[in-house]
Amino acid sequence: MKEKSKVLSLLFFSVSIFFLNSSNTKAKEVRGVSENLVKIGLSMDQTGPAASTLVPLTNAVRNLARHVNEIGGINGRKLKIIVEDDRYSIPPAIAAIKKLVYKDKIFALIGPSSASLINVIWKHIQKNKLPTIVAPSTEVAVVPYKKYLFIFTETYTGQAKILVNYMINDYKMKKRRIGLVYPDTETGKTDLRAVLPKLEQYKIKPVTSQILMPGALDATSQVLNLKRNRVNCILNIGTIPPTSVTLLRELMKFGLKIPVFQTYGAMLGEELAQMGKIAENTYIVHAISPWYGEGAGVAEMRKITLKYHPGTEKPYRGTAYTGGWALESALVIGMKKAGRDLNCNTLIKALETFKDYDNGGLCGIINYSPTSHKGGDTARIFKVDTNSKKYVAITGWLKAE
Repeated sequence: MKEKSKVLSLLFFSVSIFFLNSSNTKAKEVRGVSENLVKIGLSMDQTGPAASTLVPLTNAVRNLARHVNEIGGINGRKLKIIVEDDRYSIPPAIAAIKKLVYKDKIFALIGPSSASLINVIWKHIQKNKLPTIVAPSTEVAVVPYKKYLFIFTETYTGQAKILVNYMINDYKMKKRRIGLVYPDTETGKTDLRAVLPKLEQYKIKPVTSQILMPGALDATSQVLNLKRNRVNCILNIGTIPPTSVTLLRELMKFGLKIPVFQTYGAMLGEELAQMGKIAENTYIVHAISPWYGEGAGVAEMRKITLKYHPGTEKPYRGTAYTGGWALESALVIGMKKAGRDLNCNTLIKALETFKDYDNGGLCGIINYSPTSHKGGDTARIFKVDTNSKKYVAITGWLKAE
């Protein structure tokens, strides 16, 4: 009887140890992280209205991941990038985040395509504790503070303020008759909310405001109205490269040779730089360096990219490509800092240790903290060099005031 009791006790002890170990193993499991792999999701427009800008960003993420894997991965784990097309639209964005989280079981996310999609997918991010490097540098992502969301540059609002400061303080004009051009879109309205109060600080009111929608092929009426109101400079906000090209060509056509100050969207591609003399009076604010910019990080990006895609130096890749490289670089460094014990909390804590992080000129200095996930607070003013047909920085890194 005693022997039987001993056997039962031993059996009970063994079973208890088994379930305890199984429980501990299960507790240590992290979604999207295995012994040798980390799965990163990317929700980005691949076929919709912003595809020409965001496909290059996607390519940058893939190329950097390939390089990271070739040099041994991150703390012994390789990266797997899983791309979903959110088509810059709400229904596909919801479908994309659900697939990436619930089917692919990703560890972290890069995306989405636009600021308007952040609120749409936020509940899924929050519910699943999904560390996310947000592609659009919008205040919505970081104000108020959201534990799982990070941006890596100055916000669009901050960049617009930097542009106005430059236009008023650095570009010397005796009389300022500003013509405001913007699209009736969420991006246009966001920029509008930034620039109008800033102009009021300088006691300046635009003499006319003209709506020019994205993709417009003609701006005759807008330019004639600008000319009729005798504007001597233009503030073109919330724009994209093709629309900026349309505006500049119409200004040239009607002989309105005046400075044009444009927000970040105008420089996402190389369209304006390739216009040469037509764009010589345009000034653009941007928080990211162009493909051919200076700095060790930019040079490394070019070297690695051309290793995988030899002979593709020209036509130049737009700043969206640099942006993709920079935001993934921040995620990679964060995962390295987190070490082998990689999970949501260790990654977030690692990112929050970024203090004056310099990525070699890809963008400005990055700082995160436990109370702020807004990485950058600087941008530069660029101008087109009509000889080289490149964007050239004419200021250092400026802060919004």
